[in-house]
Amino acid sequence: MILHLVTTDDWRAAPPDQPFTPKAYAADGFIHCTFGDALMLGVANRFYKSQPGEFLAIGIDETRVTAPVKWEAPAEPGAPAEPGAPASPETVAAALPPEAEAEFGAAPVGMPAAPLFPHIYGPLNRDAILGARRLIREPDGAFIGYAPIEAPAEAQATDRPADPGNPLNLETASQLANELVDATDEFSKSLDRYKDSIEARMAELDKKIKKL
Repeated sequence: MILHLVTTDDWRAAPPDQPFTPKAYAADGFIHCTFGDALMLGVANRFYKSQPGEFLAIGIDETRVTAPVKWEAPAEPGAPAEPGAPASPETVAAALPPEAEAEFGAAPVGMPAAPLFPHIYGPLNRDAILGARRLIREPDGAFIGYAPIEAPAEAQATDRPADPGNPLNLETASQLANELVDATDEFSKSLDRYKDSIEARMAELDKKIKKL
C-alpha cells in the first residue's frame, strides 16, 4: 500500500463518482505518494505542521492503479505544491524520529539508501483506494499518528485508542513486511518490462543499421 496526503476539504470536494485528481496534478503531471506511515508523518511535519486544518492519508493499492506508477527520486529541496508532494531525502530524514530510521529505508529492492517516492502518472481510479485515515495532530500542529476518519477531530488526541498496543494506529511489522514484498514484486516486474523495452529498441536499431 502507498499513501497520498490530502486535506480533508480537498478530498471531500472531489467528485466521488470520478477518478481522483489532486489540485496540483495539472502543474506536476503526476500524483505524489509516499511509502510507509512513518515517512508520511515525516513529510507532513516537514511541510504542513504550520498549516491548520485536517489532513487525510489515502491508502492506495498500487497493483490496482490503472495509471502508470513509477518509483522515482524526490524533487529538489523546497516546499511542495500540495499535500503529499515529496521532499528531498535529507529534509525528510531530518524530520523523522530516530525510531523510524528502519522504515525510512523500507522500499523495493534496488533502491538507494534514501527512499524513492511512488508517483502516479494519471488520475487515480477509485477502485484502487483502500480507505482513508485522519492524521492525528498535537496542539502545536505536529502530526503524530493516525485515526479512523469517522473519529471526531477534537477527540483524536484525548480519547482512549481502540488498540492500546498501537496508540498511534501505525501499520504493524507484518503489514509493512507484506507491503514490502508486494512492492518488491511490482518493482521487479517494472524492471523486466523496462528490460524488454530496451531489448526491443536495440533489436529495431540493429535492423536499421544492417540496412545501411
